[in-house]
Amino acid sequence: MVELGISGRDARGVGAPSGWRRLAGTRGYDRLVRLAVALWFLFIAINTVRTIAQSGALIAASGADTLAVARLVSYISLFFFVTLIAGLTLLRARPLAQAAGLQPRLSALLGSYLVYGIPMLPPNTQLGAGLHILSAALLLTGNALAIFILLRLGRSFSIMAESRRLVTEGPYAVIRHPLYLAELIATLGAFIQFASPWAALIVLVQFGFQVQRMRNEESVLALTFPDYAAYKERTARLIPGLW
Repeated sequence: MVELGISGRDARGVGAPSGWRRLAGTRGYDRLVRLAVALWFLFIAINTVRTIAQSGALIAASGADTLAVARLVSYISLFFFVTLIAGLTLLRARPLAQAAGLQPRLSALLGSYLVYGIPMLPPNTQLGAGLHILSAALLLTGNALAIFILLRLGRSFSIMAESRRLVTEGPYAVIRHPLYLAELIATLGAFIQFASPWAALIVLVQFGFQVQRMRNEESVLALTFPDYAAYKERTARLIPGLW
């Protein structure tokens, strides 16, 4: 792991400029950030409901086939995923520590939201039925895994590099960032639908920010929880047995 050089003081926001430190430490700021994140994911959920309705209407008009049903189920999984994120964001505990500075915040925001630029690109109209089914299967698998992992995280969920509680059970007993693996699986499913050089660039840049985001989170957790070093030694970062 490449360390960020964040000291224990910086990890708790003490190394940040005094004005920002005072603002970031207030309950009002915490509530404002929670509300903004929750509203964003609720907006995605509303748009997903529209897509679900359109898919259901298409199945009712044209009949159900494997691809249409897989797509519908993946959209429903996405709806529950983003709705769960919105709820957990509003209910999560206040952080014990957080990474200071602009870089961790940019990495978190771009790592989380850059992927939503993919559906804005022109869809790939040359895909065969097999790739359509693979895309739907990856979306369904990634979103279903993300829901399961979020339920494990509970009130410890966070967008930014923050520490609330050290979760080491369930999927976290195998890898340190299972939620990011689930998101990567779903992202690959979306990429198939919009495959192009621009879509590939978005995926690569987004993954780069996710890697930096992992490093930021690991730095904060290591400084907050004495047991994190031992946990890190016995787990992979993202892919068991490889990395």
